[in-house]
Amino acid sequence: MCLSKVYANKESSDTLLLTNIQRINFDGGAVIFTDLLERETRIEGRLLSADLVGGKVIVETTNP
Repeated sequence: MCLSKVYANKESSDTLLLTNIQRINFDGGAVIFTDLLERETRIEGRLLSADLVGGKVIVETTNP
């Protein structure tokens, strides 16, 4: 199973938003991340990149 970390706008330790993400869905202007425990987190913005092998997802957030 590949789990990912989600970062805001760029990959760095101070922009880490979420860990153990197993699923990514989209709903209008939002990206919905589901973690290992099936908890959903909705982030307003757009997906910039997803390296699923490396476990890194970067999302551009519309709200700081």
